Order: sequence, then C-alpha cells, then structure tokens
Amino acid sequence: LRFNTSVSQLMIFVNHLTKQEKLDKSVLHQFLLILNPFAPHISEELNEMIGFETLVNIPWPEYDKSKIIEDKITIAVQFNGKTRGNISIKTDSNESMVKTIVQNDENLNRYLNNKEIVKTIYIKGRIVNFVIR
Repeated sequence: LRFNTSVSQLMIFVNHLTKQEKLDKSVLHQFLLILNPFAPHISEELNEMIGFETLVNIPWPEYDKSKIIEDKITIAVQFNGKTRGNISIKTDSNESMVKTIVQNDENLNRYLNNKEIVKTIYIKGRIVNFVIR
C-alpha cells in the first residue's frame, strides 16, 4: 500500500511538472533523488543528462515539518451510525465547535430538526456521530 501511495504521489508531481513552462534543475535533481529507489537506472541516467553527479552518495532531501501540517481537515458526520455527510473543520476544533458547524450546515441540519440529541460521540479529527430520536 505504501509503495502504491508513494508512486501515485510521484506521478501527481510529474503531471504538475509537465504543465510548467520552465523547469528548475535543482527541483528535477531532488525529484530524481526521490525516484531513485523505485527506478534507479533511469533516474541515474536522467540525473546525468541534466548535469549532476551520481545519486548514490547524496543524502535524502530534508523537509519542513511546518509545511505539511494541515490546518483544516474533513470529518464524517453520522446520525444514528449512518454517514450523512462531511464537514471541514479546523484541526483543533472541540466537540461544541463541531456541533455548531453541523447545526449551521443546511444539508446536515435537516437530520436534527425536531429531533432530540440523546448523545454525541466525537472522535477528534475523525468522526462525529449524533444519537438522535
């Protein structure tokens, strides 16, 4: 599963690169470094064609952790255990904020109209389930 996910992310990046008017050699070099474990021969050849030395002894690229943190996430909204939609919330939202967002959502509010909320089950960052009658 991880291999397929990694390859599909690389393909998304390749599709992005093909839409660019100009390509930066350093970006291509970093991409080829990441591609190397999956396709070592072609990545070495392409790396040499753009003017860089072998990829064998180059350290893996570093990344900035602050740039990969999502500030919003999408969670499922259930009523009596049946998924009826999704909402987008901030990652630090608490249960009361999630309830308010659901109550203000036109599509999801109709499941709460004239119903009594018996219990709310909120699993942070994953799902909210309203037990209603």
